[in-house]
Amino acid sequence: MKTIEQKIEQHRKWQKAARERAIARQREKLADPAWRESQYQKMRNTIDRRIAKQKERPPASKTRKSAVKIKSRGLKGRTPTAEERRIANALGALPCIACYMHGVISEEVSLHHISGRTAPGCHKKQLPLCRWHHQHAAPAEVREKYPWLVPVHGEPAEFGKNRTLRFSGHP
Repeated sequence: MKTIEQKIEQHRKWQKAARERAIARQREKLADPAWRESQYQKMRNTIDRRIAKQKERPPASKTRKSAVKIKSRGLKGRTPTAEERRIANALGALPCIACYMHGVISEEVSLHHISGRTAPGCHKKQLPLCRWHHQHAAPAEVREKYPWLVPVHGEPAEFGKNRTLRFSGHP
């Protein structure tokens, strides 16, 4: 009677012999020029079939480019309608309106909703603003050079309440 260790050792020998036989068969096949030629011909036939199938197929119709789908980021508001999205895309192509009034062109903008984000037509009432005019305060050295660079949603602690309101268009 064989012990478990002997059975395991014999099983490993059989596995090794089977693996070596498989490797030898594979090498023999790869060395055979007839087999290699048949594989090459099979590949050419497949390529020819695919090309013929593509030629039979009618050309694809030109698809219309649609507006980029707006993903929800968990903010309040409703999804814009198709018309509002078209208007927003056109506004997003403009430079920052506040910088433009001072003779500076800032291409990277975000849209500021003038009348909230949930009212009817609210997505039609937007302003293209750069990050310094929209939400984030510019660094102090930049603000010294451009004193008109105050964000709409700026913190009164940074500028003082009166200055923030004055630059935001309030009396």
